[in-house]
Parts: sequence; C-alpha cells; structure tokens
Amino acid sequence: MALLHGVMWRSRALSRALDAAAASTSRRHVWNESSGSKKKSGTSKVTGRDDGDFTPGFYDNLIQKYAAHEEEHTERVNLKKLMETGKAVLVDERPAVVRQNAQFLQQELPKRLARRLLDLQFLPYIVVINPNIKRVYNSYYNAFETLRNFRVVNDDESNAEFTLLLKRLVDEHGPMVEALAAGLRECKSKPFIGDQLKLDSFLNSMLTSRISRRVLAEQHIALQNRRQNFVGIVCTQLDLREAVDFAFRKAQQVCVETYGVSPEMRVRGDQGDDAIISYVPAHLDYMLFELMKNAMRATVEQAIRRRRGRTSRHEMPPVIVKICRGKSDVTVKITDEGGGINEAEEKKIWNYGYTTVDEKDGSLTGLSLADGEQGGGPGGMDFSGAVGNSQSKMAGLGFGLPLSRLHARYFGGDLRLVNVNGYGVDVYLDLKNLQDEEVATS
Repeated sequence: MALLHGVMWRSRALSRALDAAAASTSRRHVWNESSGSKKKSGTSKVTGRDDGDFTPGFYDNLIQKYAAHEEEHTERVNLKKLMETGKAVLVDERPAVVRQNAQFLQQELPKRLARRLLDLQFLPYIVVINPNIKRVYNSYYNAFETLRNFRVVNDDESNAEFTLLLKRLVDEHGPMVEALAAGLRECKSKPFIGDQLKLDSFLNSMLTSRISRRVLAEQHIALQNRRQNFVGIVCTQLDLREAVDFAFRKAQQVCVETYGVSPEMRVRGDQGDDAIISYVPAHLDYMLFELMKNAMRATVEQAIRRRRGRTSRHEMPPVIVKICRGKSDVTVKITDEGGGINEAEEKKIWNYGYTTVDEKDGSLTGLSLADGEQGGGPGGMDFSGAVGNSQSKMAGLGFGLPLSRLHARYFGGDLRLVNVNGYGVDVYLDLKNLQDEEVATS
C-alpha cells in the first residue's frame, strides 16, 4: 500500500510539473528569448563566452535559405491588387479568397523575416550585441519560427487560428521602432565608434519591410471584419480635413503636456468631395501627427525665445494647413513660423536618430504661462501613437521625419520640406489616391 501511495504521489507531482511547464510556455512573450535560444549556464567551449549571449539563428543555414528565396522569388505587393482582393471577399467567394490569402502569407512572411534577420546578422559587432537590437532580432526570429512551423491553412478553423496569430504578432512587434531607435542612439553614443556607424540604409530596408509586413498582415485581418467604406485596411472615403483635425488634436495634447501651451491651427484649401481620398488611415495618422508635432514644437519654442520665456497661444502664429487636390494625388501643405532650420541641422534632418532634443535635459519645458493660460490638454481622448504604439512625446527619437517620408513613399507619394531659415518651414506631404493609382511596392 505504501508503495502504491508513493507511485500515485509521484504521478500527481509529475502531472503538476507538466502543467506548470505548459503554462510557462504559453505565457512566453515574443520580446523574450525565443524557444530556440533558452539560456544555459556555463561557458561555451566553441565561443568561450556565456551561452546566454548566443543570438538564435546566427549559424542556422535555414535563415540563409529563406533569405535567398526571398531575394529571388518574393512577389511585389500591389496596393491596387489588395483592394481588388478585398472587394472579392465581399462577394460569395469570400472563404476561398481569404484562405488563398492566408496561404500566400504563410509563404511570404517567413521569407521577408529571414531577409531582415540576415541584415541584422551583417551589422557590426557592437550593434549586434546591443540589448535593444538583440531584442529586435529575437522577436523577428521567434516570429520567423512560429510562422514557418504553422500548419497549412486549408479550412476556416486553421484560418481563424492563423488570423489570431497574425494579430498577436502585429501587436507584439509594436515596440520595435522604439527598440531600434534606442539601440541606434546607444551605439552612436559610443566614443570614436558612433560617428563611424552609417546605418540609414539598413534602417530604410528594415522599416520599409516592417511597413510591408504590417500591411499584409493587417489586410488579412481586416478582410474578415467588414466595415462601412473600407476595403480591407483601405478607407475609400477618407476625409483629409477630418484626418488633419484628428492629428492636430493629438499633437495639441502632447504639446500642452510638454510646454503648457500650443499654437492654433487654420485649415484652408479644398474641402468636401475634393478632400476625400482612398488611403490607409493608420499610416496617414502617423505622418500627420509627426508633422504637426514638429510644426507646433518649432512655433512654441520660437515664441518662447522671442518673448524670453513668457508666451500664450494668442501671441503665437497659427500652424497653417492647406489641402490641394490634383488629378490623381493630393498635397497637404503644413506651414509654421517657427524660425526655420539652420544650415548645419538641415543637412541632418533626414538621418535616422538625429534630434535637436538634449537627451539629458529633454525638450524645452517649464515656460512661464501668460495670465489666464491653463495647462493640460483637451482630455478624455486616447492620444497614443498612430502606428506601432509609439509613445506620445513631443520629440527625441529622431525617427519622425525619415519614417514619415518612408510611409509616404511606400504608398507612392513623397514628403518634401522647404526651409526658410529665420522664418519657418513649409512641409509638403504628397498622397496618392490608392483607388486611382496602381502603386507597386515590395
């Protein structure tokens, strides 16, 4: 009897241990080490360093294989084709179209991730070992392994599971831009080495690929959630005046939280049907938000300099926005009177990581408000970042302008800046109407 009791006790203990291990595995977050990179104690006989420093996949030929396949066979993403696929989902062939799209993503996403993993492996050693860059690498590697090993989508049940996986990965990869920015800033701060690092080309490739993967994944998710005036993630009735006003209110709250005051905005130009385009709202929100923040910050700080630290919104010139409709595109012009950019800074504004904010002191704060001015923003609104859950702060990462231009160019448009030193800046955001233009991108 005692022997039987001991066997039963050990069986129950083993069962509890397995349950605990399963729960621990299910809770593993994509930011943690991937399952193929669990830390082990001791020193590696091969590398002579702690095995916990090993970054998964560096010596895995599978990544090179997938990356090579990406170079040779990756299909280009046509945004007009995305809309056609979305329209097809609205008719009777919806389930078949969705499954075909899922199968396409199963083939495409691992290849794109492998290419980016290989790019990370090619970085200088001091960049690769940076903790933030390693986080990005490990998150990509985990997504690569998870997608590669997912069962083939051939019915509604497997598609539902695949869609949930895509949504989770999109959400978990949200902090990637901040991690890249933090890693870049830390590497560039190294004496003698930082100035030698030229990473803009690498970041362009990384971030363009990120936009592309998010578009593909979010399109598949959106295909299964019908919304009025939407074809997948593309809004076919996007009102630019509403988008500008939304971005202004977001930036206004951040500006007031930072400085205690913000300039007003005036919108001019086309309205009504002439201000309606087909576009992806989240990406447009991100660009307009970043450009509004830049214009507001320049305006407020210029007013403070002129009035020696004491100003109010009534004493500041407004930010002027003009919407101009062309034949197949729309230009949003944002004008500020923030004093412009000096010649030395103008050459650097498109570089990733370049910022005029002092990392130690932060942006200019603590100004003296004029009588009657109140701190605090409009209140009651969610003003988190538009894309990738970026933190709501006025400046500091140095990614706003170059990443906004990348978003604009990805969708066939552009972002241009005309600087008048001593007066202000005119920014021209050119947007292609995605319903009219056949814009191809990778």
